[in-house]
This record gives sequence, C-alpha cells and structure tokens, in this order.
Amino acid sequence: MEHSIGFNGRYLNTLHYHPTETDTLIYSNGGLLVIEKRDDKHKQEFLRGHDMEISCIAVSNSGRMMATGQLGTSFQRTPEAPVILWNYETRKPLAVLKGMLECVEQLAFSPDDKYLAGIGRNNTFIIWDTKDGTPIHTRVTEQVFTLLAWGDIITDVNPKHPTYVLIQGHRQQIFINRLEFDISSMQYQM
Repeated sequence: MEHSIGFNGRYLNTLHYHPTETDTLIYSNGGLLVIEKRDDKHKQEFLRGHDMEISCIAVSNSGRMMATGQLGTSFQRTPEAPVILWNYETRKPLAVLKGMLECVEQLAFSPDDKYLAGIGRNNTFIIWDTKDGTPIHTRVTEQVFTLLAWGDIITDVNPKHPTYVLIQGHRQQIFINRLEFDISSMQYQM
C-alpha cells in the first residue's frame, strides 16, 4: 500500500500537527497511527500496535513521544483498552500501558513530558510515568470526564520534585488538581 486515505474524525483528538515539525500530520486510520507529510501525501508511515480502532492520540510538547489509546478489544473476555506510548524518532513502542476498559477518551502529556494522563470511558483516570510506564496515580471517578489538560509546573517549593497542575472537567464542573510529591511516602499524590 503506497498511500492511505481514511481519517474519519469519529473521535476527538485523533488529528494533530507535530509540535516541532510543522509540516507533519499525525492521525488515526482505524487501528493504524499515520505520520504524514502535509505537502506530500505519498510520504506516509504506518505504525501498527492496536487491535481495535484508535480513539485518541496525544503528542508530547517536545514532539519526542506520542500516545495512542483504543476502543476496548473484542478479542478478550474483558474489553481492555490499552494505551501505546511511542518514540517518535524510532517509530517504535516504548510501553503498552494498561488499566483502561471500554475506550480511552482523553490522553495528555505533562508540559515536561514526564507524565501521561488518561481518562477512560469506564470513569478510570490514570497518570503514568513515561520513563518506565508505571502508573503513579489511579482513580475511578463518579462522572465521565471529557476535559483533560495540564496546567503549570510549580518548582518554588521543591525543584527536584515539582508540583503539577492538572485540570479535569465534564459538562457541569471543572476540577483543578495538584499532583504533589509527598516526602513521607516518597511518591506523587493528587
């Protein structure tokens, strides 16, 4: 296959410009992640890793990482919806992140690329460390959140372990959270 046309726009956040290579589009085509040059539609790369349709994409601010989430698989008993963390330069997966079911709705990288936050249709909210793919925070919420965005990084108190601001919301409410490092447990807590 030399060229593919197939972006359907069914899901939000499945079409992005690369933040540093402004002539590069990143989008989904079914279960494929497509990296394409805007001015030459025949310069496409296809990244395979999902067994169902990709439901959301995030690109880190530096452009060095991408994350893709999918619909829950129909090939297993539980409808797991894994997230794949990709290295942009090598086009290879860095990690397969677990914990979501049914569908990955939102993904967002922290401003410094250290963390990836995700919201699933089953009300699961997870923050993963992008260095090794481990979850640092997991919570099941009462509502389905449709908004996920990182705010400022606060380094005044502890420059080695800064505080992160994370915004979540749905139709009626906005929540502004602080992800802070707790010295007593030696881990981040929301």
